[in-house]
Amino acid sequence: MAYRVISADCHMDLPWLPADLFVSNAPQHLKEKMPRVEETPQGGQWMVEGRSLGFVGGGSMTGVFDLYVPGHSKRLDRMEDVGFFSDAAQGRLRPSSPELRVRDQKLDGIDAEVIYGVLGLAGTTGLGIGEAEESYGIHDREVLVAVYDIYNEWAADFAKSDRTRLAALGTLCNHDPALAAKQLRRAAELGLRGAEMNAATAVVPIYFKDWDVLWGTAAECHMPISFHTVGIPTRDPGESRLEEYRWTYTGMVATVFQLAGAEFLSSILFSGACERHPDFKFVLGECGVGWIPYVLGRMDDQFDRMQELKLELKPSEYWRRQGHSTFQVEPLTREIVSAVGEDNIMWGSDYPHPDCVFPDSQQTIEDNLGALRPEQRYKVICGNAARLYGFE
Repeated sequence: MAYRVISADCHMDLPWLPADLFVSNAPQHLKEKMPRVEETPQGGQWMVEGRSLGFVGGGSMTGVFDLYVPGHSKRLDRMEDVGFFSDAAQGRLRPSSPELRVRDQKLDGIDAEVIYGVLGLAGTTGLGIGEAEESYGIHDREVLVAVYDIYNEWAADFAKSDRTRLAALGTLCNHDPALAAKQLRRAAELGLRGAEMNAATAVVPIYFKDWDVLWGTAAECHMPISFHTVGIPTRDPGESRLEEYRWTYTGMVATVFQLAGAEFLSSILFSGACERHPDFKFVLGECGVGWIPYVLGRMDDQFDRMQELKLELKPSEYWRRQGHSTFQVEPLTREIVSAVGEDNIMWGSDYPHPDCVFPDSQQTIEDNLGALRPEQRYKVICGNAARLYGFE
């Protein structure tokens, strides 16, 4: 297949998965603890141990998988222009139907995509309000391991339906590095193209050498690890003043959402992981691009100042050799691309999230990347993702 556009950041979230996926595949002693769909007056809702994980087919600007409300978001309304949420209301979950997902790719001018999974079930930051933020996700580690393992098996089968167009990533637990390495090896055996880990809520920071077992496995199996943003800690208005400040807070959270990548980038480069594992590749998932030259420059400056950072190369040199970042909407000039590295940037549509550009990816690419040289543009929208994720 001749590829012209590959989206390096798309998603398969809990609201789109088969309602019985986890209960039916869980070991007997965990079935009662598995996420499941329960019918409510508002519709099907994913629940775990009495707590909500979002609505079936949910899409909202104001919460984690709340129901779609017309008029809250121009982008979500645009998605509904092509029947996205109406289909969901009728039980046609387009992201998890291979046929309908490929149809949406064609509608959007996308030849293939990299699909992230249910990462947020390990906890999120900056995506909710007060107690809702603190309680989101699955807190029982045994249950979370089972959920991720079940999802990875399902995602591998889903991607096999059309490997020329679908590259799914495995989802790794973040409370046990050795277990994560075992899950990654299994993901490689299943034919997944890489994996994601929730770095923001990991049991220890990713700059700890505890994670070397995972980075080494990633290098050995040629499986890039993605640190996809789940937001950064923010001060919320609290329940008592939520309605007064809901949209101010929502806009603020969405604006700083991608800047979590600065912590991931400085952590992994200063940790020496890239020096110890030169074949290890990492991705800053949906973390943006424009801030990277500043952070790399700052890191190089600190490296020159701190003699105790025993690295053979400058942090920026490890970045260019082993790192990548994805974005969806950023006007990129030739100078910015050169400063970040034209081999290190990957565009993604973020389908089907509220921050996505579906079904207008082609116009978005033209508006944001029209100033690039043809060879730069090709790498950003296709070539880099094809190389990293093994699209032939």
